[in-house]
Amino acid sequence: MRGFIAILFCAVTCSAHADEWEFGGHLKYQLTQALYESEDLYAVYGDDTPTDHEIDIRLKARKRWDRWDATIHYELLALAGDSLETRQALTDAGLLSATARTGLPSDDRRLFDLTDEITDKDRLAAVHRLDRLYIGYAGEHIVVRAGRQAVSWGNGIAFNPLDIFNPFSPTAVDKDYKTGDDMLYGQWLFENGDDLQAIFLPRRDPVSNEVKSDQSSYTLKYHGMKAGMDYDLLVACHYDEALLGVGLARDWHGAVWRLDVSITELDGGGRATSLVTNLDYSWTWFGRNVYGYVEYFRSGVGEAHKNYAKPNTDLQKRISRGELFNVGRDYLATGLEMELTPLFHLFPSMICNLNDESVFVQVRATYDWKENILITCGINLPYGKRGSEFGGIPSGITDRFDAPGDEGYVRISYYF
Repeated sequence: MRGFIAILFCAVTCSAHADEWEFGGHLKYQLTQALYESEDLYAVYGDDTPTDHEIDIRLKARKRWDRWDATIHYELLALAGDSLETRQALTDAGLLSATARTGLPSDDRRLFDLTDEITDKDRLAAVHRLDRLYIGYAGEHIVVRAGRQAVSWGNGIAFNPLDIFNPFSPTAVDKDYKTGDDMLYGQWLFENGDDLQAIFLPRRDPVSNEVKSDQSSYTLKYHGMKAGMDYDLLVACHYDEALLGVGLARDWHGAVWRLDVSITELDGGGRATSLVTNLDYSWTWFGRNVYGYVEYFRSGVGEAHKNYAKPNTDLQKRISRGELFNVGRDYLATGLEMELTPLFHLFPSMICNLNDESVFVQVRATYDWKENILITCGINLPYGKRGSEFGGIPSGITDRFDAPGDEGYVRISYYF
């Protein structure tokens, strides 16, 4: 990897026609206060009202010359507080995997190890890493990028079965940047506006640390337009499983309707069909801009209500790889963005598990305090009976449940 960095540095600094470096980044701090019930695992193994702190620093640099460009993003991520200590206790008790203890990104599966641990203690964990490091070429008909980068596919809003590369959690609030992967990306632009994209993404086996074809991804996606409808055709070999996907999107009476369907040949036999469809619309209400959406998601590997505590192997794999975040089969998501003033926006949203009738409600507000400073505050409120996904999944310990707690948070983001 050091050789690649050296080549990249020489290329961008030695070009006679290169533009100046472009710099930017952000600094974010978040304070979170949670509340758990006495039967929740987090309350049993830790504080029932934990207080946590998060820091996210990202420094960006980009340089262009002729048809070439190079991008480097450095990030430092840190967590401190009560929840980290609780997660350590859960890990020691065998109730949480060691890889998920901090939730901070690692490069165990990635081709290059560009992440270093700064500290990992009971109440403090921090890493620093390169989240983008690639060189690219953009010609008249061809685009090629090699290195650590991020690609997003699919038409989902909360859920996205066709976005197989580090998708966001449906409850994620901060979606500024996806975690990057080491890949070779290519795109061919046709004269009629269609395009063909290809990705080769090698990965390592987290046990042997060797690059394995059955851990890697090879994908092709064709995007086109026909009769006023955008469509995507996706073919992939993803973790040694064949995947076919179709995406559709079109205007409908002033709204936009979308549909994605994926069919996967499971490694253990059988097929899994996942589907997401949504409708979103923007309008003006009392002179203020409003945006809203409604979305239905069907998980092909999701579990029935009674099997949450022991999910099937295919579901466990996708959760451990960060491709899925929920254990159920059918979900309804809806949300709004309301412009109360030009600088103050309100975002209420809800995710409902249709199989057990549990609900996860989120309400957040953003205020553009100054030109480069954004203040965000919000609450996350899970509702449901014990035994449901958001009410608390049985942990295997009598009268103890793996449940999300009520949360309130404040985040300050400075962009430069």
